[in-house]
Amino acid sequence: MRIIALITLLLVVSPIIADSTNNFSVSALFAYNKWRYANKRTYFSLEEQQFRQQIFFETHERIQNHNSNPEATYKLAHNQFSDMPQEEFASRVLMKSSQLIPRNAVQAQNNNSTTQQHTAQDVQLPASFDWRDYGILSDVKDQGQCGSCWAFSTTGILEALYFMENRQKISFSEQQLVDCATNSNGFNSYGCSGGWPEEALKYVAKFGILKEEQYPYLAVDSKCKVSSPTSDGFKVQSFYFIDKTADALKNTVARIPVSVLVDASTWGSYSSGVYNGCGNTQTYNLNHAVVAIGYDEQGNWIIRNSWSTSWGMDGHMKLAPGNTCGILLSPLIAVR
Repeated sequence: MRIIALITLLLVVSPIIADSTNNFSVSALFAYNKWRYANKRTYFSLEEQQFRQQIFFETHERIQNHNSNPEATYKLAHNQFSDMPQEEFASRVLMKSSQLIPRNAVQAQNNNSTTQQHTAQDVQLPASFDWRDYGILSDVKDQGQCGSCWAFSTTGILEALYFMENRQKISFSEQQLVDCATNSNGFNSYGCSGGWPEEALKYVAKFGILKEEQYPYLAVDSKCKVSSPTSDGFKVQSFYFIDKTADALKNTVARIPVSVLVDASTWGSYSSGVYNGCGNTQTYNLNHAVVAIGYDEQGNWIIRNSWSTSWGMDGHMKLAPGNTCGILLSPLIAVR
């Protein structure tokens, strides 16, 4: 019965198979149809279907090859990005860092008093720590095909801060930051093209941030609907960059979730395990903002992403110790 169902799925979901798939196995074809059905993929034309099939098969082969390596510390799997070429993934999901004004240039022009360096206290730390165990985090969200990760990283740390004060979960509006914390309004951020969490926090300090239900997420750039400081918005007083060391991040994340920037260029197919596939990351490689929420006994960082629970370990991942993917280059916390 199961075999009949699979054959039916093959015939219904993909009645036309491109010639370019001939070099791929039947198992890859079944994997494609199962994935396409689960992700409800439809295409505008036969040409696009053939193109997307080809990308999926290449992704499938890369996943199979990687997972067969007994020395690999992490696993790959199919997800919503499996039929997306790397260039498209970078363009639609990651920040377009080339369009952003370098942060050091902005700081030189505008010495904002809220921008300070923070050295974490040297305290006795637990062997491992994970904010998921304490119930302060909101649900994992999905930024969609919009480079708004900087807004999600910001709301992530603000929602945790709100819970610490009020013992109540809340979901803040990423769309407000996408629409309003923009270059045209005096902030060094560009909506779906990318931005910096500190610019979002500067906006929140001035205008306040509304609840998600008051300003719902659209995953596109839209006109700002907030023209003056909000009366009921959540505000912060300041924000701090913490020292760029593993000890400082570990000390801080054990007290409060931390906004961090990373190079996520190679994260698309991550599924589980300890990721170490970024190489030597420099500041100019940073293209994605996430939230650091803890560490394990081996010193691996625990990360909360904004690509839905279908990615990674229910929306989370582990990064190898140290400056993996640039996690130590720009850690940031908000202060009330």
